[in-house]
Amino acid sequence: MPLKLAILSTSRIVDEFLQHIAEMPEVEAAAISCRPQSAPKAKAWAEQYGIPAVYTDEGQMLAAGGFDAVYVGTANHLHYAAARRALEAGYHVILEKPFTTTLAEAQALFELADQKGVFLLEAITTPYLPAYRFLQQKIGEIGPVRGAMASFCARSARYDDYLKGIWNTTFDPACFGGALNDMNVYNLHYLWGLLGSPLRCEYRPSRGHNGIDTAGLALLDYGDFTAACLAAKDSEGEKGCVIQGPGGYLVLHGGTNSLDEVYACLGGIRGNGVRTDAPRATRHRMAYEFAEFARIIAQKDRDAEAQARKRTLAVMALLEALHQSAR
Repeated sequence: MPLKLAILSTSRIVDEFLQHIAEMPEVEAAAISCRPQSAPKAKAWAEQYGIPAVYTDEGQMLAAGGFDAVYVGTANHLHYAAARRALEAGYHVILEKPFTTTLAEAQALFELADQKGVFLLEAITTPYLPAYRFLQQKIGEIGPVRGAMASFCARSARYDDYLKGIWNTTFDPACFGGALNDMNVYNLHYLWGLLGSPLRCEYRPSRGHNGIDTAGLALLDYGDFTAACLAAKDSEGEKGCVIQGPGGYLVLHGGTNSLDEVYACLGGIRGNGVRTDAPRATRHRMAYEFAEFARIIAQKDRDAEAQARKRTLAVMALLEALHQSAR
């Protein structure tokens, strides 16, 4: 049986999820809740994707039930409160990245999930992609890592509005927007899963007129080497990553959220690698994470949940340290 989801929000990420839900037989959209002003959009989606229930009152949705888990796709600053309400109601929760605004909030949510006996999982595509497993298998073959550079830059569709003074959550510091939270978080997840936690870190932001980081460089000090993570929402740039050592290097072409192509070059010889961007060859990037979430919940796989929790808490600690270093 598919995992029945109640979807919270009509955000861009929810839109992308629903556009590809047909590729995800492991999950089923059972309900959607949104603000009253977004009801027309939610109702249109319900008709298009066969979602049986639409709510403009989140409390009513949680009380009505008919689903197993709540997928929270709200604006970043609303993640903690929304997840807490769903957990308190006794539902599993799949929470979009960035997980919360502070490490303490993340820890509090996991404690509540444990008390309620439910699962809490971060919707972060990177670690669930088949290409990422390839990288994890190959990282040991390049020898001791001596350097890493990751870049994920894409000019936001909302950047022009921001320049005109039109408000949106993406470029509002109070809404936990900005390049570090929205883009560099993928670079951090990508590198943490391959390199672990750094000894020290520093964030050097490029700030807009209201103080938001429209772009920024995160420096991760591992002692023997430094990794650099560049992200931008105000400009386009080459997307990818290189991790190098004396025995060779690992290459990613594409964003650290999708891993379009990865390969290893060992001893000067490039291997075949893995492609995930070929038409019809694979599922949408979000399909892999939701398939795994459904499996974890159905099988009550506490070991997999523990690994996912460890990753989320480590990246949250890193995000918090980077924000503090930039003040």
